[in-house]
Formats: sequence, structure tokens, C-alpha cells
Amino acid sequence: MTLSERDKQALGSIENGLAGSDPLLASMLNIFSRLAAGEEMPARKKTRVRRDPRPGWSRAMLLAWVAISGGLLAVGLILNTGGHKACTGWTGTGCPSLSISPHQHP
Repeated sequence: MTLSERDKQALGSIENGLAGSDPLLASMLNIFSRLAAGEEMPARKKTRVRRDPRPGWSRAMLLAWVAISGGLLAVGLILNTGGHKACTGWTGTGCPSLSISPHQHP
């Protein structure tokens, strides 16, 4: 493997830093460098990108959420609609427009 002069200087700087901070590690690195000096670097292996086993899963969940939310909204609107006699305000005794007075007979 051939290194540029800049790469050699960078590695030398790292080696000097290691030698000062951890002499045992620097010694092991030196031994490794001597043993691997004549060997070629192994070829890089291409790794496969692992894809989601269910690529449409997030889209299906979003569509289900939208459908359920829309359904609940529609049910709420239907239940809230009471026609022309719907109570529009809250009173403590109930809806006065829907109550039957004792004088009225159904």
C-alpha cells in the first residue's frame, strides 16, 4: 500500500502521540507494523444495505390512521347533529326546546 507524504506525516504524528500516552500500545502497534509490512491491504467488501422487510408498512399505518380519524370525525358530526330542535346551549336542567310542558300532550 502506498501512502502520500501527507498521510505518512499524519500517521507519524499519531504514532508519536500514542508513544507518549501509552507506551505499551505503541509497542504493540510497532510489532504489528513490522509483521504486516510486506502484506497487501485486503480488498474492501461491499456490504448490502438492509432494507425494511415491509417497505409499505409506514404508509399503510398512515393511511389507517387517516381512515380511522376520518371515520371518528364523521361519526361525531352525525351524532352532534340533532335537526332543527337541537339544543344549542347548555342549561342546568336540560334542553328547554326539547322539553314538553305539562300543558302540551304528545
